[in-house]
Amino acid sequence: MQQQSKVKNLNNNMTISVTQLGNFLKGLLDSEVLLYDLKVEGEISGCRQSSEVVFFVLKDQNSQIDCFCYNPPKIKLAEGQKVIVSGRPNYYVKGGKLSFFATKIEQKEQLGDKFKQFLLLKEKLENLGYFNPLRKKPIVTNCKKIGVITSSEGAVIQDILNVSRRRNPTVDIILYDSRVQGINSEQTIIHGLNYFEKTDVDNVIIARGGGSSEDLSSFNTEVLVHAIAECKKPIISAVGHETDFTLCDFVADYRASTPSVAAEICTQNVQGMLDDLTNRLKSQAVFFSSFINNKSEIISNLKKALFSQIKFVLTCKQNQLINALQRLDDNSPAKILQKGFSLVQKDKKTVCANNLNKDDKIKIIFKDGCVYAVVETVEVK
Repeated sequence: MQQQSKVKNLNNNMTISVTQLGNFLKGLLDSEVLLYDLKVEGEISGCRQSSEVVFFVLKDQNSQIDCFCYNPPKIKLAEGQKVIVSGRPNYYVKGGKLSFFATKIEQKEQLGDKFKQFLLLKEKLENLGYFNPLRKKPIVTNCKKIGVITSSEGAVIQDILNVSRRRNPTVDIILYDSRVQGINSEQTIIHGLNYFEKTDVDNVIIARGGGSSEDLSSFNTEVLVHAIAECKKPIISAVGHETDFTLCDFVADYRASTPSVAAEICTQNVQGMLDDLTNRLKSQAVFFSSFINNKSEIISNLKKALFSQIKFVLTCKQNQLINALQRLDDNSPAKILQKGFSLVQKDKKTVCANNLNKDDKIKIIFKDGCVYAVVETVEVK
């Protein structure tokens, strides 16, 4: 309130703030009774509508103003539609922007004059064959060089550069700095087309960001359509948002919904292929590592089983050998003699009773010595 009181006493020697100036201008508009209920006639452009509010540009041949309306009418507002808008001017102090607060929107005609002119020109060019799909050139999808006609300032060229370099870092982007809005801006675009025709670029992208139909009017001129049709290079139109359509879109060899999509169309995803190959190699390495580890584990288990079986067999054979040696030892002559038995030999051979006859000379072996004797009598059982 203190700032407003100072502005009321404004004089040439005062210095005021930007906010005070804004409040002063807003006060002038709000206090003027004649501006409370104006009726303004114009054409709809750049309409954005929701259930609660609608934003649009109201324009005529020479001027335009941003408008907004709460609780919009049930009629569908279309591009180029001629309407009468009731309401009052609104000054937004913080943004320093003048707009029109619409309280009522009435449809005057189905189409405005400018949109009618656009449709007539579109029909004329279509009849001349400019939009015929048969005359369109194929787009190069693995470009080494891409020509771009757009402004050097803003996000459009950065989007194209970022997408192209991400997908294929080796691709060359050649920019022709062009005006993309305003009087005679189509001439700078045509100069860009003429420039790229003398180069070895694979494709040419004509690009700009979104905007109202007035902002995109440079791309709706007959002279630009003719230049695009005559260009020997494949042309991609990436003008405005996906919902925006211009004559440039119809005559171009390909229409991309956004500049980023245009860059994707012109480049193979080399980085993506490299990443995919790397992931495949990593996957194969993991597979072979798992395969080798699995087989190594199988071999290790077989080795353990083999060693265990060999050890078992050796133990069995060792026990058999020990038992056999024990039996041999138990049945050896020395052991027999130790038990009190004796051996009878004839001619150095161990014999039984049925091998002897009367008067045979024999040798009787004991554990502590031997005796030589002569057989007197043989009794065989």
